Amino acid sequence: MKHRDQVLNLLGKQVSNASEVDDIRKTAEAVVKKWVNPLTGGAEETNGLIYGLVQSGKTGVLTVTGAMGADEGYRTLIILTSDIDPLYDQTLSRAQEAFPGIDILGKKDIKDVDSFLQRIKSGTCAIVVTKNATLLGSLIDNFKKGRVRGLTCLIIDDEADQGSLNTKARRTDGSRSEINRLIGELRNFFHKNTYLQVTATPQALFLQESEHAFRPKFTVLSYPGAEYVGGEDFFSDTSTLVKEFPLQDITLLSPGPQPTPTLTIPPSLLQALDTFMIGATFKRTKDPTQNCAFLCHVSTKTADHNHIVDVLRKYKTDLAIELKSGNPKFVARLKTAFLDLASTHTELAKSDFDQIMKAIAFFSPGITVKLVNGESDEDVAVRSPYNLFVGGNKLGRGVTIKNLLVSYYGRNPRTPQADTVLQHARMYGYRRKDIGLLRLWLPPQLRVVFRAINKMERSLRELIAKSPSEEFRGIYLENGVNATRKNVLVPGSIGVYTGGATYNPAQVRRDPSVATNISKIDKLLSKIKNKAHVKMSIEDIQELIRLTVPDDNVSERIWDPVAVAGSLEQCARLRKQTEGYVFVDRDRDLQQNRRETQGVLSGGEATTVGNNLITLFMLRTKAHGRQEASWWPQIRFPAGPYAFAFSI
Repeated sequence: MKHRDQVLNLLGKQVSNASEVDDIRKTAEAVVKKWVNPLTGGAEETNGLIYGLVQSGKTGVLTVTGAMGADEGYRTLIILTSDIDPLYDQTLSRAQEAFPGIDILGKKDIKDVDSFLQRIKSGTCAIVVTKNATLLGSLIDNFKKGRVRGLTCLIIDDEADQGSLNTKARRTDGSRSEINRLIGELRNFFHKNTYLQVTATPQALFLQESEHAFRPKFTVLSYPGAEYVGGEDFFSDTSTLVKEFPLQDITLLSPGPQPTPTLTIPPSLLQALDTFMIGATFKRTKDPTQNCAFLCHVSTKTADHNHIVDVLRKYKTDLAIELKSGNPKFVARLKTAFLDLASTHTELAKSDFDQIMKAIAFFSPGITVKLVNGESDEDVAVRSPYNLFVGGNKLGRGVTIKNLLVSYYGRNPRTPQADTVLQHARMYGYRRKDIGLLRLWLPPQLRVVFRAINKMERSLRELIAKSPSEEFRGIYLENGVNATRKNVLVPGSIGVYTGGATYNPAQVRRDPSVATNISKIDKLLSKIKNKAHVKMSIEDIQELIRLTVPDDNVSERIWDPVAVAGSLEQCARLRKQTEGYVFVDRDRDLQQNRRETQGVLSGGEATTVGNNLITLFMLRTKAHGRQEASWWPQIRFPAGPYAFAFSI
């Protein structure tokens, strides 16, 4: 019997679509092809990434991969999870369910050293431990005391961009945050190990320095099932699921300094709640087991959270009064919500509005309002027909809100971070059957941010799918969005190419070693007249860039042929362009080194070429003494509020 069969059989019962289980199996098999073979001799280690999507069910991939690790010969599996008790308990119980033939050790088992050592020496074990300094320290001490270095280990770090990276990276003294240091020590203990990172927001991982121990050496994309609803559904240009509201509406949800604040319900929140009541009631009338959820997530302040709970309770009270009185304005308000949902849900459009109103009157006394300030599914259990949740500070990763139909979102940081904002996307998930009933209310400023992040995510995943090499992992950014928090990035380790800017090598090689490349470029550009430009395919422009040879001895680490080629490909794909301009000028008397953002043009050449497409300026230098003639490139990205960030 194989451990993988046990997990796959379990998933087959939990997931109705057999093709989704097969996709999970294929993802895990792709990891197996890239990790360290536990049965070969000698010391060897690597680290890789399973890159999924928010709310897409990465647990299945994680458990199948762990089971395959046990089948392939890994004697020890270590699963690192959140240091939040409910989430830890959830991970532990899922491991116990998924691995019936493996001895599962929890954090309580680490405390009994003798028993712990006896169990890990007896056979294959899976250890589920939180990212807690004391627990990790005890785990490492246990391994050292047992002198069990011969064990092979697969370490699976769930949400690896959270808690695991060095939060002291900006310091120049080489210090490390404690969890990061301990994970490094744990990895180093096993001479043969694979450290497998799992996350839906890998921006911080890819922006670690190129040889950094926590930067993935391989990446495997995990794809969601057909029922998944994600960024493209909400933030594509054709989406009808998003409703905008003025940012100032959020200020009405703050109690301010008043001892007894007014419980004013902003018009946009009223619309969102009405829409939820219609959609949730429709589902309830079709299936009496359907309990649905609404989420209001607009603030980081505890006082605001408590005030919003009171506001939502007032909505419940007002709803009962209006239903009883039959106020025509109130009925018209709900009819507006009904018609909006009817425009995207054909079955609801055929239903009787009056019957839905009667059902609301019957079920609405069961409305529950709850502040979510934990991180487990239990905190967001939907036990009544209508569940109104207020997102607190701890509403984060790992929380799945079942039957979430309507979200009202307004967390508006001054400098939004892509990974943090994306983890707030609780509206994503397996909701395809309800897509016509889904709505997201948010200010236009935040819609711009989410659209930018969705483009970044799509671009990054397309890059990974097309380019298996880990040499370049560019993070596309626009509209003032940062990729991640600064405290996990080493100063000076990030390169950035921005829209409208130009970049060039500080100097190019001019010795006989580049003769073959120069000859190839001469041939590719032979039909372009001097001081003229033509359109060329993005693929040909990339090839020209790859053939140029910068002088690494004077490099400022901004110009990187691989990063330039990768960034322009991403740029062209996002702008839906297949061509760019190539400008050629020969016999240029270029000798002196340049700054890599300074440019090598001097005669107004840039103004002769439109800035609507990517432009590559290729200048052929004259030979001087022992210096051979060479091609000096300069790239210009089309103008716009965007950038590509990458590690250097």
